[in-house]
Amino acid sequence: MPDPITDAQALENAGKLAEAIQAYDGILNTTDDTSTLALANFRLGTIYRTWRELFTAQRFLAKAHQLAPSDTKIRDAIEELNQHFSENREAIAAEMSRKNSDQIVSLFRIATGIKLITMDKSVQAYPLLKSRTKIFPNAAVAKHLLTDIQITEEERNSAIDFLLERDWLVNTGVSLYTIAESGLSAFYTELAQLHIANAAYPEAAMCYEQAYWLDPSQHHLRYQQVICHAEAGAWDAAVGMLAQLPTEVPQDIDRVVYHSAVAQSYHHVYQATRDENTKEKVIEACETVLRLDQKAREISKLLAGYQDKKRWWRR
Repeated sequence: MPDPITDAQALENAGKLAEAIQAYDGILNTTDDTSTLALANFRLGTIYRTWRELFTAQRFLAKAHQLAPSDTKIRDAIEELNQHFSENREAIAAEMSRKNSDQIVSLFRIATGIKLITMDKSVQAYPLLKSRTKIFPNAAVAKHLLTDIQITEEERNSAIDFLLERDWLVNTGVSLYTIAESGLSAFYTELAQLHIANAAYPEAAMCYEQAYWLDPSQHHLRYQQVICHAEAGAWDAAVGMLAQLPTEVPQDIDRVVYHSAVAQSYHHVYQATRDENTKEKVIEACETVLRLDQKAREISKLLAGYQDKKRWWRR
């Protein structure tokens, strides 16, 4: 049985730090073992220290020290960071102000992008929202960095109010605000749809993955991922995901589009494997599409290659 902490450390050792951050964050949400929690917090603090995200690093290291006060590695790391803060007070203060301003800009762009979508201005919204994924490579990093942002009354604007009204930005202290997971989930979901409109299907699949990671109750996002993988020609990824999904499709998924993606994905995998079970899945998916839409010519052509039947639209 895979060990989550081992998997997270393997990602970290391979230099996949953003993925490791998400894996460690997942551990924080799924275990109550004190030693494991201390280690996950310590590794998060260490990675953010490497990234020079000092305030985020301090937060995780302090939590690790609280959980394991006798651990010398954790104690040494937090003492070293505190010493750095003490010796570089002016530079640290300037860095804190700059990062706080950057965080406010990120909130402004996220809110403005979503507002533009509601105004049917998706073309203007796309670059605003897309630019954030370069700064926040996944939802865990976004959640960690958009935390305890100081926003004064003078800095409050319509974008900040937009986030507050929807409870996507929550007050965590005097003038301190943190992005809510519901707000991040909305951001990734809206950005996924914009990626689809721009035929950027791998990016859309990634955004749906992040939205689902934030809110696993949104099962329809997994079905959207299958469609995106198929559109991107990532047939193995689509079939791998299909093995995890119930056959009953959620109501808010376009069933013709979804089952067409299923048919194409299994078809391409069958071409490589010649597995009879996969062949049956191609036929089943094609027949499902044609029951829903007899004019689906591409699927009818695909089915004709598997069965000696007249094409459905010529019947």
